Amino acid sequence: MKLITNAIDSTAHLLFGKYIRRNISRFQDTRNILRKAGMGILVEQYISQACLVSLLTGVLAAVTGLVTGLHFFKEMVLYHAGPWTLPDIVSANFPLLFSLLLSVTFLVVGFSLTYYIFMSIPEIQANIRSSLINQSLPHTTAYLYAMSRGGGLNLLEIMRSITDNYHTYGASAEEIGYIVKDMDCYSTDLLTALEKACQRTPSQKFKDFIEGLASIVASGGDVTAYLKAKNDQYRLTASKEQKLFFETLGVMAEIYISAFVAGPLFLITILVVLGLINTGSLTILNYIIYLIIPVSTVVFVFLLSSITGEGNSLPNIYTQERKLDVFSHVRVRPGPENEEDLRKKILLREKMLRVIHTLTHPFNFLKSRPGYVFIISLPLASFYLLSMVREHAGSLNLAQLKNINPATVAVIDDYVFIALLILFIPFIIFNELRNHRIKQIESHIPEFLNNLASINEAGILLVDAIEMSMKLKIGVLHAEVSRLVNDLSWGAKLDDALRKFEYRIRTDMTQRIITLIIKANETTSDIKSVLTIAAHDADVQKHLKKERNSEMFVYVFIIYIAFMVFLFIVYILAAYFLPAIPPASDNVQAGMPLIADFDLEAYTMVFFHAAMIQGFCSGIVAGKMGSGNARSGLKHSMTMMCIAYLVFTLLI
Repeated sequence: MKLITNAIDSTAHLLFGKYIRRNISRFQDTRNILRKAGMGILVEQYISQACLVSLLTGVLAAVTGLVTGLHFFKEMVLYHAGPWTLPDIVSANFPLLFSLLLSVTFLVVGFSLTYYIFMSIPEIQANIRSSLINQSLPHTTAYLYAMSRGGGLNLLEIMRSITDNYHTYGASAEEIGYIVKDMDCYSTDLLTALEKACQRTPSQKFKDFIEGLASIVASGGDVTAYLKAKNDQYRLTASKEQKLFFETLGVMAEIYISAFVAGPLFLITILVVLGLINTGSLTILNYIIYLIIPVSTVVFVFLLSSITGEGNSLPNIYTQERKLDVFSHVRVRPGPENEEDLRKKILLREKMLRVIHTLTHPFNFLKSRPGYVFIISLPLASFYLLSMVREHAGSLNLAQLKNINPATVAVIDDYVFIALLILFIPFIIFNELRNHRIKQIESHIPEFLNNLASINEAGILLVDAIEMSMKLKIGVLHAEVSRLVNDLSWGAKLDDALRKFEYRIRTDMTQRIITLIIKANETTSDIKSVLTIAAHDADVQKHLKKERNSEMFVYVFIIYIAFMVFLFIVYILAAYFLPAIPPASDNVQAGMPLIADFDLEAYTMVFFHAAMIQGFCSGIVAGKMGSGNARSGLKHSMTMMCIAYLVFTLLI
């Protein structure tokens, strides 16, 4: 793949590079957008690639237009279909001229559309980055203010520390990382680096923050007071910005219902009526149900991900062993000859103990890692499906899809649906248990931090404050804090114990808070202020999530209603409209132009598949809009599919 990319890049630069370099001033806006999008590519390189790909697409479209035009006139000449017969006065070269004109039209449209898409990608990427920066900026300012309030680090060191944790604090921390990179790698002073950041960032909100910070640094003002003011400002405006976000999601919900539920339903209804007089409508109906609905749902989910900025997985945690050479000068008495073998046996024993613990406590393991349940459910579902479908495999003629028996497919549909239940239901159960535990933990995090801050304010060390907090009411956190205290009692460093605590919980909120506490514990003695700021930030996140859950429930309910309407219309068509059509012999006697080979079973099967596919897709969208996670939509998908299955099984 890399070789192909390099070949395209080299060819594009060879063909268009000189022209673009001579007219580089015309692409200054594109250069700025590429920088804001963070795509890491030169403007002349990107424009060259856009021109080459657009040209290849245009040539392919031109060939398609030429073949289409020639085939069109060939069909007209062969069949002489009524008004489409060629008049005598038309020249013999007219078909070729028309085909060439169609080919040129396809060339221009293909080239222009592809080039427009290429030139729109950087702007779309910049808008996505702007949204991600705006969402993570309140957490970043809370970190900067907390570390500045502690007084252990200067501004550059604080910015360097948040750059090391950019995976935790998101795109705004990554933008600050570019400021640090300009200073460390290019020897740029702080003010110049801040000025470049203002020119580079796609976020107006981040630009205003950096411009204010630059003015404070240039005038020698109080940076801590400025960070506090910005932190309070973003905290107060977070609710207003979330309401704007809700309005955007509301528009997206209306678009989904109109374009991806009502639109296919309207087309299905029209094609059913046309299917009474033309057998070709069933083919179009299959394309809509089996291709357009799933693909459009995938595109819509990706669009939602770009708007919400969610779905990024937490970074993986790796452990590695290092051989210490601090005491290399100390003489060590040689051990036994088989010391290395004994060490390997100890490591093997530790791995075996972990495996045994996982096997003896499978539910605890699967509740923390629900994805691993597919190791069990996928083979079970595959074995069940293969064993049940094997006896019907001979009656399926996959080479000729039009000749497949609908009755056989209906039987296989039951087995496929049960296999899907076997596959997804265990994951849904363990995923919901994990989500419930996370919600309980995050609801107690602000109270736990406030308790630590109040205990630490009395002059008690953070380690002792953590142990004393166990005596207070912290709900489901008690078990995890107890393990944290046990690690400390066995001599573990506070930083290592906190990292293990964060790794066991693994949520965005705890990751940011634990990172802040660890860094503050390393650099300052004013832990109380840091804990208070972290508690306020966690409390804001808690209330915003609670408000979002209540608001998103409305959109999830709307999607359910839209699916019910879809299911109702499809059910009416399959159960009442199509069976009421008179037989073909009656049509001939009455003079009706209905087709004689209308297949009621085939249409019923297609309607059933439409309801099931629409239910699965609507559930994924409902989960994405409700919780920002497509995995959480599986429970909605299975619910809607069960409703559709029961309707078609019991009522038809």
